[in-house]
Amino acid sequence: MEPAETTAQFVSTIQTTLNTEFDISLPYTVVSSSKPTLVDIRNYEVKADYLYSVAPKLDGDAFLLARATGWEEYSLLPGEANIFFEGTFVGKTFIDPNTIKDTISVSLGRDKRIVVKREKLKELTSRKLIGANQRESYAWEISVRNTKAEAIKVIVEDQVPISQNSQIEVSVLDVAGAKYNMDTGKLSRELNLQPNETKKMVFKYAVKYPKDKTVNGL
Repeated sequence: MEPAETTAQFVSTIQTTLNTEFDISLPYTVVSSSKPTLVDIRNYEVKADYLYSVAPKLDGDAFLLARATGWEEYSLLPGEANIFFEGTFVGKTFIDPNTIKDTISVSLGRDKRIVVKREKLKELTSRKLIGANQRESYAWEISVRNTKAEAIKVIVEDQVPISQNSQIEVSVLDVAGAKYNMDTGKLSRELNLQPNETKKMVFKYAVKYPKDKTVNGL
C-alpha cells in the first residue's frame, strides 16, 4: 500500500534576501470558521540527544530535555511550538532561530523516576566572629537517584550567593567538580547514572560581613 500523501509533500521552500517563502503546489481548501486552521507544510526529522536537567534550589523535579543540532538547514520560523512526546502532548514552547546558538533545547516535561534532594549539612555549617566581622560557612548536599531501568545523563545546576555589597565577601570553598561561573554564581555539573544508582555532590562556601549587619538568603 502506498503511504498517504500530505500537504508537506507538495511544498517547496524558497529563500530570499529578506524572508523565507513556502510554495504549496497542491490546491488546499480552508473551510470558513472562527477557529484557526492548521496546515502541515513541512515535516523534518532531527536527531536529538536526551538528558535530564535538575535545579533543586528552584524545583525538586527532574526535567527531560531533547537537544537537537543541525537545525540551521531547515529554515525554521519564529513562533510557538506544540511539544509531543511519545504521542502525548506535554506543553508549548517558543522557538526563535535568531536567538538560538548551536543547539535547540526543548523540555519534554517532569520525570518523577529521577529522585532529587538538596539538603543543608548542619555538621559542616558554622558561624564565628573574626574581629569586627562575622564569618558563616555553608555546605549543601545534592543527591540524584536514577530509579529507571536504563542509564541516564543528568545536568545538575545550583548557585552560590553573589555579593552586591563591598562589605560582604563570598568565598567559594568547594564546587564538587562542577563548572563555576564567577559572574553569576552558577554551578553546573554533568552526571552519568546507571539504573538504581545514586550520586551525591557537596558544595561549600563562606560569607564574611560586618557583625552589625544582617544578611539574608544564604
